[in-house]
Amino acid sequence: MSFVQRAARVVGMTLVFAVLAAGSSHAAVSPNPYSSTTDTGRLTFTTAYGMSNCAVSGVNLALAGTSLGAAGSISAASLSGCGAEFTAVDASLVTSTVPIGVSIAGAAPGSASGTVTFTDVRFLVRHVAGPECLYAGTLTGTVTNGASTFTAGAWLRLIRNLRPGSCTIDNLFHARLTVSTGATVSW
Repeated sequence: MSFVQRAARVVGMTLVFAVLAAGSSHAAVSPNPYSSTTDTGRLTFTTAYGMSNCAVSGVNLALAGTSLGAAGSISAASLSGCGAEFTAVDASLVTSTVPIGVSIAGAAPGSASGTVTFTDVRFLVRHVAGPECLYAGTLTGTVTNGASTFTAGAWLRLIRNLRPGSCTIDNLFHARLTVSTGATVSW
């Protein structure tokens, strides 16, 4: 084999390795890290008293890239317009010292979908009939690669009845939280 043939083979192998390396996927948050105090969303919930949709604003979200997606926290959010049957739905228990955890993970590098998880979710619901009920738990959902909107839902458990009235008929609170961000998460 001549020197030219060997050189051509080395160049060819180098190109193959470069293409393979460029094609391999890795997790990314764009921008990384991501931080915003103006993200928005929606909270849809169902209790024994009815179903309601709340606008979510002022979401203080921080995300950083991980090996298969992103992780971070929500340290503040405001809820409004939750419906006539509820005097208030409050997210004031979400603070920088007790944030909602956020995890976004692809099923595998380059896969089409993954999982979004919101942990330590807490909502205080005040119903016009009197009860004030604190619900908490973890919400999970499916997310697509390259998404900037994340939705997760689950049944949250009643943690405490904080005002006279009965929360016992409604020990579960189905919540579906959507957060729309300026970040894009891929893996």
